[in-house]
Amino acid sequence: MTQIAQLEKNISQWFNGIDTNMKFKLTVENNSCITFLDLNIQRKPDKIELRVYRKETNTDITIHNNSNHPQGHKIAAYIFYINRLTTLPITKKEKDKEWYVILNTAHNNGFSTEDINKLKQRIQRQQSKKLQECTNGQTSKKVWATLTYYGGYIRGITNLFRNSQVQIAYRTIETTFEILTRSKLKAIPSSGIYKLTCNTCQVVYIGQTGRSTDARYKEHIRYIRTNNPQSAYALHILDNRHEYGEQERIIELVKACRKGKLMNCWESLYIKE
Repeated sequence: MTQIAQLEKNISQWFNGIDTNMKFKLTVENNSCITFLDLNIQRKPDKIELRVYRKETNTDITIHNNSNHPQGHKIAAYIFYINRLTTLPITKKEKDKEWYVILNTAHNNGFSTEDINKLKQRIQRQQSKKLQECTNGQTSKKVWATLTYYGGYIRGITNLFRNSQVQIAYRTIETTFEILTRSKLKAIPSSGIYKLTCNTCQVVYIGQTGRSTDARYKEHIRYIRTNNPQSAYALHILDNRHEYGEQERIIELVKACRKGKLMNCWESLYIKE
C-alpha cells in the first residue's frame, strides 16, 4: 500500500469512527479528476481547472413557464445556473458550453432564449452594482416579507416595494404534498380573526384571538355582565343598551390564522373592509 493510499484509509477510518450511525465514503481522483457537489475538478501540473458537473441521471426539468407559480419560483433555477456560470472561474470554452446547456434546458421548459438572455443581463447588472456598493462601502440591509401567492395580480402589490429596502418572497398554498398528507381528522382551526355582531343594530366589531372563538365570546359576555369597558364590543352594548345575542348568531371566525404579525395584518385588513 502506497503512502497516499494509507493516508486515505486513515482519514476514512477517522471519519467513520466519529459516530457509529454515520458512514462516510471516501471519493478519490480518477485520471486526476474528482467531482464535488456540482463541480468537476481537474488537477493539472500547474493549475486546477473547474467545470460544471451534472450526474448522468440529471433530467434538466424545472418548473414549466406555463405553470401557475410565482415568476420568481419559475426562474429560480435559471438564476442559480446563471450565477454559477458568471461567478465560477472556468474557461471561456466551458462557459460557452454551460450557456448552451442553460438555453436548451430553458427551451425544453417553455422559456424563450430572449427571456433567458434578459435574465442574464439583469443578473450581471445586479452583480456589478453589488460589487460597486461593496467597494464604496454602501451596502444596505434588506428586510424580507413573505406573501402567499394567489395569482399574477399579486405582482401589483409587490411592485409597490420595488424601490424600497423591503424584499418580497412568495409561498404557495395547496401544494400536492399538503393535499396528500392532510389528515381527514384534522380539527378546524378556531383561532384567528373574528367578527362580533350587535344583535340589535347589526354593527360589526372585528377582533383577533389566539384561543378559540368560544373562549373569546365568553370573555366578551363577562365584560358586559361585569360592566367592564375593556372590550369595545361590550362598551357598545352597555352604552346603547343593546342585546348581544347567542354565540351561534353573533360571533364568526372570518380568517383562521396563528397568533403573530400575520394575524395583526389580517385584523387591520378586515377592519379596513
